[in-house]
Amino acid sequence: MLSNSPRGYMPRKGEGRSKMSLLDEKIQAQVREILQPIAQPVELVVFTKSALVLPGQDEPGLQEETVALLKEVASLNDRITVVEKPFSDPEAQALGLTHAPTTLLREAGSQRSNIRFLGIPSGYEFSTLLEALLMLGTGESNLPEPARKELEKVTEPVRLQSFVTPTCPYCPRAVMAAFKFAYHNPNIVAEGVEASEFPVLSGRYKISGVPDTVIHGRTQQRVLGGQPERVFLEATLKAAGVGATA
Repeated sequence: MLSNSPRGYMPRKGEGRSKMSLLDEKIQAQVREILQPIAQPVELVVFTKSALVLPGQDEPGLQEETVALLKEVASLNDRITVVEKPFSDPEAQALGLTHAPTTLLREAGSQRSNIRFLGIPSGYEFSTLLEALLMLGTGESNLPEPARKELEKVTEPVRLQSFVTPTCPYCPRAVMAAFKFAYHNPNIVAEGVEASEFPVLSGRYKISGVPDTVIHGRTQQRVLGGQPERVFLEATLKAAGVGATA
């Protein structure tokens, strides 16, 4: 997790329509400095959809605000690009995306689709956004080599859903652990989920506190709290049906 990273802003519905900056000048300066090491282009692909909601589904989250925030971050570094796509886009259909907004974070020009954030990465999750951009833009995850080797055991699909809220200081650790695993293994899908934006999805897993990471594989595992990366790794391997090295 980035030290001294700005928390960004706390969104209000409809704020994305404003032409005013969402980040004050001090935070903009911090973001420019933090993202300065990015060497290769990074792409943020944000999928949005209409407000039509089917029974039993979540309403769209803070879509306009998410797009506005991502564009403002991109304006602070010329190696970051924001691409807007509707849920009707073939890529969204192929990935089976269900919640809007969903943002894919990837190297520009790549087909990576396994690092995702559902909802707006605001508050403490703003630091997650910046750290993920740095990881993709520098090629450095800081995940220890032994952990990378263990992740090679995951040869079947595994999905980590880390439920978070903007006011939780421990949540970025959980999301970034999942993002790092997905960065190093294409069989792993990592999703940060802003729990308060998607109450139906959160209710499905009875989320009562955050961070709460639900791991889907051969079995379903769960990690509560901002645990060390090793705890997330062991749970991921267990979900995949393989054991961790002692």
